[in-house]
Amino acid sequence: MIISVENLVKDYGNARVLNIEALQLNEGIYVILGSNGSGKSTLISLISGLLKPSSGNILYNGKKFDASIRNHISVLVQKPYLFKKSSYENIISGLKFKKINKEEIELRLEKYLHYLDVELLLRKKSHWLSGGERAKIALLRTAVLETEVTILDEPTAAMDIESTFKAEELLKEIAANKRTVIVVTHDVFQARRIADYVLFMDKGKVIEIGHKDDVLDNPQSPLLKQILNK
Repeated sequence: MIISVENLVKDYGNARVLNIEALQLNEGIYVILGSNGSGKSTLISLISGLLKPSSGNILYNGKKFDASIRNHISVLVQKPYLFKKSSYENIISGLKFKKINKEEIELRLEKYLHYLDVELLLRKKSHWLSGGERAKIALLRTAVLETEVTILDEPTAAMDIESTFKAEELLKEIAANKRTVIVVTHDVFQARRIADYVLFMDKGKVIEIGHKDDVLDNPQSPLLKQILNK
């Protein structure tokens, strides 16, 4: 899916938190970097339809956001909610909501579960899970949906290093078959490992965007140069 942003503005009262003249996202993994308050979460909330812009447009293959577009976008927020059910029920909840048949559900579980080694957690209730375990279940719940666009806000922040590396392989799998994956992270090293493209934000604007090697190895923005040199 091609996502095009045109003169996108988001205001909260008198505060302008986002102001992007033009931006286009195609297939592949886009990693959004930037400090706290730079507009990262606001941007993905607008793209996902969780927020409405104050002005401007976001187009999806040339169309404005509607119910049909919503069905092709999945979102993993920074602090995801798990239902008070088993991990298994949490993972398949979106598929059941979409009325996916049982055979297809089992095929998708088989396809993705091995990435994060959660087989022993499947019958465990969500309130018994650790923070890292909850993050794994939430990521798998998003992955099995296989939407054209997948948006993830700090998906591995609660995971240990080993689990993070496994989750990153899952993110690459999600991006297969010409899908678009948008990941917000503070981890520059993670961006190097998984990104096709890096988008750097500051004060509600996109300061730099391009192939990860260009942005991370030869940044044009003085601010980004300063951050990467630290």
